Amino acid sequence: MQAGRVSRIGWRMVIATIVGATMLWPGASAADSATLPPVLLVHGFRGSPDAFDTMAARLARAGRVVYAIALPGQDNLVNAKAIRDFAAAHHLRRVDIVAHSMGGLSSRWFVKYLRGNVSVGHYVSLGTPQYGLWATCGAPLDYGGQMCPDGSFLRKLNSRDDTPGTTKYTSIFSADDGIVPASSSRLDGGACLIRDRGVTHGGLLTDARVYRQVVYSLKGRCPLAFD
Repeated sequence: MQAGRVSRIGWRMVIATIVGATMLWPGASAADSATLPPVLLVHGFRGSPDAFDTMAARLARAGRVVYAIALPGQDNLVNAKAIRDFAAAHHLRRVDIVAHSMGGLSSRWFVKYLRGNVSVGHYVSLGTPQYGLWATCGAPLDYGGQMCPDGSFLRKLNSRDDTPGTTKYTSIFSADDGIVPASSSRLDGGACLIRDRGVTHGGLLTDARVYRQVVYSLKGRCPLAFD
């Protein structure tokens, strides 16, 4: 897509921005927008904003303004800077973040080290390997290798408090993920941990029960896990 070109595809608006193709689902009224921050959806490894189509549509119908960022690559440090630049370009002073898989690592790096004056009310991860995947240890650092549990990236990200500041953190994961072990999805420091069953890694993006858990989390509530 050429920079600056805007097109409409049904109810979805696709916008070219300085950080790549970004999808915007306008869903809230002016009154709602004054009280509820936008929801920023962050896709995972080798993913795209399309992965969040189902969840974005549901959130928009519920009255939220939703953005889905296209990350520039598979380097979490670069991706975190892209999230920072995206927030600045869209004048997002307040935002909630919902991230899938590795996107949760890029997002948490942004929240912990790069958010600046951006207020992140809620951080919700879906199947994020918060403490890494051993299978990635042989991969290049800019192509999944940062998810290695004993690598420098995760050591720094998980140093001290996993959940600093006033942001409310939720990690939603599944015992039947198939890619990310439930034990790797924990967050220490007072996060809400929600363990599901019967949902695959990709299914976390579309499962109706998981969506309800996301909604509760964005309201600051810690819903019951469903084992």
